[in-house]
Amino acid sequence: MERIPLISPHLTLDALRQQATGQGVQVAVIDSGIDPHHPDLQGRVVRACVVDKGSDRTIACRDIDPLESRDDFGHGTAVAGIIAAVAPQVELINVRVLNEYNACSGDILIAGLRWALAQNIKVINLSLATMKERFFPELFQLCEQAYEQDAILIVSRRNLGGMGCPAMFSSVISVERGEIAEPYGLRYKTGNLIECDAFGTRVRTLASGGGYVEQTGTSFAAPHVTGFIALMVEQWPDLVAVEAKALLKSFSRQATGR
Repeated sequence: MERIPLISPHLTLDALRQQATGQGVQVAVIDSGIDPHHPDLQGRVVRACVVDKGSDRTIACRDIDPLESRDDFGHGTAVAGIIAAVAPQVELINVRVLNEYNACSGDILIAGLRWALAQNIKVINLSLATMKERFFPELFQLCEQAYEQDAILIVSRRNLGGMGCPAMFSSVISVERGEIAEPYGLRYKTGNLIECDAFGTRVRTLASGGGYVEQTGTSFAAPHVTGFIALMVEQWPDLVAVEAKALLKSFSRQATGR
């Protein structure tokens, strides 16, 4: 299929959706895991890594069989399902950092992001954040590394309180839940640290173990944008973060007039 020119008056989000499905694009989901046996995700999870801390406090990133991965909390499965709904042929990389309580330490989060960057995964979704300042410098360096190696990080802000890290960094695409009524809605906010509003209210998400559950939060807004980015990367494999932001801004202007 012929690719859409990156600079074109005919380039809209609807046109992109008609041309691309995310085929050949790998997306790392750094989260609580992904249920690879959910009917809507069968064949989509192509690699899995578990990041955890041993009894000696050493952090290890272990590759496991994707079909043996699990999601005890369900958060990562919901996030992955949104990405796959927007980009149905995307290849999901399951990077499990969150435990059964949907929590992890900052150093485990850092190890998971470092692992994803070491694998040269182009698109990375982080629907999580930390407020512990001691982890900010290392997360900043990793986000700068991602930008330099042309990886694109899509990060949700916190639902309550501060923005959270790494959503505050300009090297990532930061997302919050805005007054967006449908999955392909988008608002790009020039001059804001949190750049994108996306659909994150009463989202029909996948439930770990099968079925569906309705959820609300910034965590479920970010993967909609990640899905858009996966469609872009299929069309333009060398796309970089600043170009992705420009396209999101253009799509927002077409939809909202601003």
